[in-house]
Amino acid sequence: MSKRWLWMLVAVFGVGAHAESIPAEHVRAAAAKSISLLQRTSKAFYKTQGCFSCHHQGLPTMALRVARERGVAVDEATAREVANRAFVLLTDRHSIDTAVQNSFLIDPSMSDGYMLSSAHDVGLAANLTTAIYARRLANWQRADGHWKTIDLRPPQSHSVFTATAIAMRAVQLYMPEGLKAERDERVKRAKQWLLSTAPRTTEERTSRLLGLAWAGDSEPDLRKAAENLLAQQRPDGGWAPLPSRSSDAYATGEVLVALARAGGIPTAHPAWQRGLRYLLGTQKEDGSWLVQTRLVSPAPVSPPYFESGFPYGHSQFISAAGTSWAVMALLLALPEAPNGGSKPLPVSDAGAHNAKPWMETALFGSGAELKTLLDRGLDVNSKTDGGTSLLMMAANDEEKVRLLIERGADVKAKAKTGFTALMAACLFRGTSGSVRLLLEKGAEVNPGKEILFNASPLFFAAFAGDRENVALLKEQRGDLQRRMMLLGQFPNSPLFMAASQGDAAMVKGLLQHGANVHEQDEFQMTALDWAVLGNHAAAVRALIQGGAKLNDADKFGYTPLLYAATIDFGDTEVVETLLKAGADPNIRNKEGKSALAQARRYPYPSIRRVLEASGASE
Repeated sequence: MSKRWLWMLVAVFGVGAHAESIPAEHVRAAAAKSISLLQRTSKAFYKTQGCFSCHHQGLPTMALRVARERGVAVDEATAREVANRAFVLLTDRHSIDTAVQNSFLIDPSMSDGYMLSSAHDVGLAANLTTAIYARRLANWQRADGHWKTIDLRPPQSHSVFTATAIAMRAVQLYMPEGLKAERDERVKRAKQWLLSTAPRTTEERTSRLLGLAWAGDSEPDLRKAAENLLAQQRPDGGWAPLPSRSSDAYATGEVLVALARAGGIPTAHPAWQRGLRYLLGTQKEDGSWLVQTRLVSPAPVSPPYFESGFPYGHSQFISAAGTSWAVMALLLALPEAPNGGSKPLPVSDAGAHNAKPWMETALFGSGAELKTLLDRGLDVNSKTDGGTSLLMMAANDEEKVRLLIERGADVKAKAKTGFTALMAACLFRGTSGSVRLLLEKGAEVNPGKEILFNASPLFFAAFAGDRENVALLKEQRGDLQRRMMLLGQFPNSPLFMAASQGDAAMVKGLLQHGANVHEQDEFQMTALDWAVLGNHAAAVRALIQGGAKLNDADKFGYTPLLYAATIDFGDTEVVETLLKAGADPNIRNKEGKSALAQARRYPYPSIRRVLEASGASE
């Protein structure tokens, strides 16, 4: 819809006009442009990238589902082509090996959560691979009910609320029925965490509302959460990600979707209509919305820059995500299509044909069921074509590990990737019994250099947040400095990973075991820099207590405080923590900018006020 038409509409009907004031054909035309753009750029993404992404595959896939439900045309051939690439880890002939080994580990709550949730939107049937991912994702839930994330890209890829809501949803959709009791308990814990934890940003309020609805929360709680969001609406009809920022399509779109889908707010509601009008008035002619990135520091929190086909350069990823949310809101303003709308073309699932009964028993059966198979002649060292062994599949279950070892399983057997049963066991929380058994029988704590992505048991144990397993591995001289190349691109030591996750307890534990608090990566950045970039105040304090240097600059000329002043998370705790510990606010980066100059430039008023109160100079 053109801005000229929108202003004519407002002039005729007024700012308080209801749903019928905006003709459906105009909303439909605006939505169709966005769907077409998202499909083209999702396909173009794979010209240079091979991974699943939340911004170019996850959210657009969800938008396509709503488009089908509302009768807006989808290029189904392109949709299937993109889906076959996006969900390859769930469907190709190596998918069982990849899932058991988790060799393409990057960020389970966000990446696996969005992958599974959007796979459901294309109709991917549950299979052994989806069950493996869902079960391990469930296991990574923390005791209080939340899931952590290592992503440092707000708003979409950072919030623990988002990580918790989307991980819980994935577990609901693909956790095997045989684990229903555990699934229900995980959902219950997540719901309690969402109810008891106060959100601070629009992303957090939205994810909280969606998560509570998925968890089956009561109508009064949902209504209260919806009213909280309604109260944040701006005079222009939109929503802003933070109080210090202007309205944008990402925040407005996600709020409208959450209100309609989870909050019980009808799309005819005046506030909802004002939000719809805001989106129609800010949409570009090509169907996109520009959402300005908040990632303005030189820190390498994303892959090296590339053009995905979506407009807006360095703001392309968040703009693609924002466009997905915005078009979903537009689509919800349309009537439902007859018979639920069109259906996606089926995604190929070659991996399903490779699943064997013994694999399912090893992964999800009882110890007694596995014993029966062994008694009937199953080779105790059975493995897939990729070398994933029976022991690797059972590695998280102490009873089955003990049984297999007693029957002669090779604890040192390696898959073609070099991964071992010990590594598989360390991918889970609460597996110290299995880890201890494997170590007692000679499992390698420090595998050789031929391991895919330089993975190690200790890295996996630290990533999973299991301090007992880390201690067991360190007793056997596990290497705390070994760095895994996540996705083959991002080198991370256990300490760097724990700092990025904001796992303060793991940070403290690793430092006590001898991790080097002064360790630097290829950019001369330290764990403190990464904790700051994630706005993880508790981890920042743990690193400072461990002796981290506050005023050393990295390759880019940035200190931790300079990084803290480049991004606004809606609070100032990290900035205050650094200043209190002795961070120098007057150090300048290579551009000659101080922390205060940056806070004024972007602008971040709350950070600026804290820096000014500290006596910082520009």
